[in-house]
Amino acid sequence: MNLKETPFTIPPKHEHRLLALMLLSLQALLWWGALPDIVQRGIFLVHLGLFILWQPLWGQRNPMGRKNMLLLSAALLIFVVFMNHWLLTVWQIILIGLMGGRDLAEPRDRIVNMASIIVLCVNLFTVSIHELFLSHDMNLMLWQNLDMSLVQYTLVAIPLSFLFISTENSREHRHYIDFFHGLTLSLLIVIIGLGSLVIMYHGYLLYPVALLQMTLATAAFILSLSWLWMLFANEASVSQVWSRHLLNIGSSFELWLDNIGQRGHFKILGPKEFLYSGFQQFATLPWVSGIAWNSLYGEGMLGNREKQSVTVTQESIEVTVYSRHRISGSHYMHIKLLVQILEHFHQSKRREEAFTQQAHLQAIHETGAKLTHDIKNLLQSLYALTSTVETCPPERFGDTQPIMRVQLSDLTKRLKRTLDKLKKPGNTTYSKIPVMLWWGNLQGRYSRRKVEFFCQMQDDNALLPEELFDNVIENLLENALVKRQREPELAIEVSLEVDARHIKISVFDDGTPMPGEIAEKLMLQPVSSRDGFGIGLYQIAKQLENTGYGLKLVSNVSGQVCFELSSVE
Repeated sequence: MNLKETPFTIPPKHEHRLLALMLLSLQALLWWGALPDIVQRGIFLVHLGLFILWQPLWGQRNPMGRKNMLLLSAALLIFVVFMNHWLLTVWQIILIGLMGGRDLAEPRDRIVNMASIIVLCVNLFTVSIHELFLSHDMNLMLWQNLDMSLVQYTLVAIPLSFLFISTENSREHRHYIDFFHGLTLSLLIVIIGLGSLVIMYHGYLLYPVALLQMTLATAAFILSLSWLWMLFANEASVSQVWSRHLLNIGSSFELWLDNIGQRGHFKILGPKEFLYSGFQQFATLPWVSGIAWNSLYGEGMLGNREKQSVTVTQESIEVTVYSRHRISGSHYMHIKLLVQILEHFHQSKRREEAFTQQAHLQAIHETGAKLTHDIKNLLQSLYALTSTVETCPPERFGDTQPIMRVQLSDLTKRLKRTLDKLKKPGNTTYSKIPVMLWWGNLQGRYSRRKVEFFCQMQDDNALLPEELFDNVIENLLENALVKRQREPELAIEVSLEVDARHIKISVFDDGTPMPGEIAEKLMLQPVSSRDGFGIGLYQIAKQLENTGYGLKLVSNVSGQVCFELSSVE
């Protein structure tokens, strides 16, 4: 049964108002004890009902089960049936422990919680202890002759002020109770109450005087202990020691930091592997039963899913941590800190990889700049050669002159365009030519290289950017021809499909596939290559951006490796 599905669920923003009504009903029961017994039990029953609606023991993430509901109902029934001052005193001490153990983050919530503890303590010391130990002795009741109306009105005014205070409409981390913190506060209140009675009976003092002395003695003891600890143990205060105790979840935290910060992780692992390694180490913490995440590289899960969970989002990752035990505020702070540290190192790895790629591209760019002069010299030679061919009489060259004229002229123009790109890399324009003309030129260039061509033409008037398609298809064919040097029996096919709205060219070979780690990074970043810089397809992918065409690897299995260049819808 989930609290979210029950008709008794009240929005969390009314929590302080429920607390106010609960305290007011308890005060009516304590201060106006002369009411009939049936009325008192009715008020106490209303008080317990308000407590069930307010209670911080079961939250939305950990709903109250049927077994717990029966146990709680049985305990409350005992309190109602056998209601007396002893049970009311025990009940107040339990409430003080519950409120003292609450782990609240908002200052407004903590102030309300502290004011409620003060109200309960004053009721305990002024009403409950009096009814249990002082009501039979008239001499000890002399302090009751004092006018207590001011105290009563103050104790009523404090809960009434809660009716005008709203809190955040969120249940997360509002239902976490630190058992030892609450137990410590309850025991401290019991010690003050019993110590006051001892001082009163031993020194024949009035109860208010004895209570004041015991309170001051307890405060002096805590201050003295804090001073001694600061002096001899080099600690700031007992509060610091207590907070560190609450935040201490074992040496696994320091071990995790040590492992995640090892230099080997930066030398060997990439960002994706580093992030996964961090999650693996995260899952080894003793209080973590499972961890799920959603990152730039997809989703993942380690361990088991449990009812207790908390989700932390940090930049590029979202992490959900599962635990078999209730996740307190201190655990939540540790989880958030661990995720922040992991994401910090992950982003550092990503930046490192980006800098490495930039350095690689810079090296290639510098190499290209060095080759510019050589290309210029080659272009000048080709200009001279083409000039000679064009000016010579046809009878001296026979039938070879037209072929040389066309091919060399075309090669010269392409080299000229390449030189222009090296000079002005940002100025890229493509001239369009008919598909059949481009297809014929491509077949002519590779007619003697054992490449098979297939064509399905439905629109002879289609145009395509000549230089762009030349760069892409020739890069793919040259890669396949280099591959044929390692695999002599390799078959290479090029197919063209053209209709009124779509142009698709496929380059296929029946050789061995690329390794998976290279295929994943292909066209996304430079890759390692045995035959070149490993940057050709990466540059082509960048060149195809915003052109209306796309290149993709459609098949990468043994005997069927296929790239496809097609227009983007």
